[in-house]
Amino acid sequence: MHELRRWEWQDPIKVLMSRETASARRTCEGCSHVRTVVSPFGDTVVRCLKGRPYGKKCGRYEVL
Repeated sequence: MHELRRWEWQDPIKVLMSRETASARRTCEGCSHVRTVVSPFGDTVVRCLKGRPYGKKCGRYEVL
């Protein structure tokens, strides 16, 4: 079990909401450069049009 940080000693609901929003801010969700592409094998794959790895927010993150 890990030690709690100082801000984690407040209301558990606030801590949970803070953690969820922090994880959402680290992803590519909502970026205008994300597209769903069909691969040559017939699978649908989510890709970044800027050539970056999908799933980790980068400096090129833009919202429409």
